[in-house]
Amino acid sequence: MNANAAELAPVRAPSGRAGTLEALVWLVRRELWEHRSLWIAPLVVEALLVVCLLIGHIEMDYLETVLQRPQRVAILTIVQWAFAQPLFIVAVICVAFYLLDSLYAERKDRSILFWKSLPVSDELTVASKFLVAAVVVPLGVFVLASLGSLIFSAIVELRVPAAVSWDTVEWLRTELVLLLTVILGVLWYAPIGGALLLFSAWIRRAPILWAILVPIVAPIVEYVGLHTTYISNFERYRISGIWKTLAVGHEQMFVAFNFGHPQQLRPIGIVLDNLNFGRAFTDLDLWMGVLAAVLMAYAAARIRRFREEG
Repeated sequence: MNANAAELAPVRAPSGRAGTLEALVWLVRRELWEHRSLWIAPLVVEALLVVCLLIGHIEMDYLETVLQRPQRVAILTIVQWAFAQPLFIVAVICVAFYLLDSLYAERKDRSILFWKSLPVSDELTVASKFLVAAVVVPLGVFVLASLGSLIFSAIVELRVPAAVSWDTVEWLRTELVLLLTVILGVLWYAPIGGALLLFSAWIRRAPILWAILVPIVAPIVEYVGLHTTYISNFERYRISGIWKTLAVGHEQMFVAFNFGHPQQLRPIGIVLDNLNFGRAFTDLDLWMGVLAAVLMAYAAARIRRFREEG
């Protein structure tokens, strides 16, 4: 059992809606305390990016003579967008390992016996884990990326003042694009998170290995045995389908990053006018996936209730 378990244990049983909410908050705090990599890893990446900007070589002098203010604003938003991506990539990796380990580890070290002795239901416990992965970490990393973008913007403006220019409206528009894509990504990939949580509750040994092998082996077995590709097509669709609906491949998106023609640079916020966020957020497959994620999380809670052994 975790050495800090007793310190984190609630002192009384929750009762009613307020008690349930209090228990949920406590459970979320427990997850962040026991799985510190969820917030330490993004902080480390943010610190490394700041150090790289401070001491790294920035070669943008060739742009200084050809850029007008709109293009300098565009460069600042592109920097803002680009430096947020490493944080989200690291967060996705940490969340994936967290979901695979969260229910399996408590059986392995037998700490589940202690947690199940507390007046907290299995459904609420599993919900807290899914809430951390799908809400707390993504929004936390978004806030960290937003604060970091202000630091990055200040450093870039100090180091290459003739190549960038601050614009509050465009900064906010870029942050809105980031927030919308984060929310859309969380909703679209929710069933993958639910599946990882289900694997963590269900698989008795090496859930990480199973989570890697099943998506690889299943399409091969289907093709060899049935000469069909339904599983591989579904996997490809579940990875990129919503981004095609959103039309990320829109020509304006590439223009925004076209440093080969600096006069054509546009702020990242231009995608708000070109990409179909309304269609993406009302996509039926998006919400069917969310429903599937909820059902898999519920199944994980039911399995947790009856499986205590390592």
